[in-house]
Amino acid sequence: MDSPKSSLARIRIKFPDQIWISEIFRKFHDVRMEIEHFLPYDFENSIGNSIIEIFHHSIDLIIDEIRNHKSVIEFSVLEKEETRVKFNVKTRDPFLLYAIIKCGVLINFPVRVREGYAYWRLVSSRKSIDDLLTLFEQKGIEHTLLRIGTSPYNVDDDKNKLTLNESTILNNAISSGFFEIPRKISLEALANKLGKSKSALSVTLRKIIKKKVMFEM
Repeated sequence: MDSPKSSLARIRIKFPDQIWISEIFRKFHDVRMEIEHFLPYDFENSIGNSIIEIFHHSIDLIIDEIRNHKSVIEFSVLEKEETRVKFNVKTRDPFLLYAIIKCGVLINFPVRVREGYAYWRLVSSRKSIDDLLTLFEQKGIEHTLLRIGTSPYNVDDDKNKLTLNESTILNNAISSGFFEIPRKISLEALANKLGKSKSALSVTLRKIIKKKVMFEM
């Protein structure tokens, strides 16, 4: 029987070899990286958007590698110093993000990345965290559960609560397979099902996901 309290888990996830992060850690072994956030950008084309900070003595070489990687759709520098860069990057098929949304798990940002592994701190019910790990196993995502226990944090405060309308939209999106890869229903079809325009639904989904993914401790 699940505890009514939320759980706090720390997991380590190996990024798939085909994405730019894995390539950077193969070529620059002493990189320090933090993911400040990642959220959907373009629902129709399954593009995710991240803000990431990297520390390394070869910043210019790293920028060139990321900008020219085949998994990167768009790249822009936000801040740059001699050994540090903060940038915005858009990539396709954000499976890890969609898995989190589908399972209803919150991430405490920033996410630390070392040697090609992301170290996530997750807050949710024990069942939701178990569902996420099961999904990773089914999809062949290499991961390790490092620690799990009762969370001292409240995930039901106002900033994470959805309105009735938002809950209805999210439940319909999940049950219709909107967050599957490949997607089982298009944004337009989901909007028609809910009686909304595509643009209005896109805006609402971004608000919902920000509440249901990003957790501030």
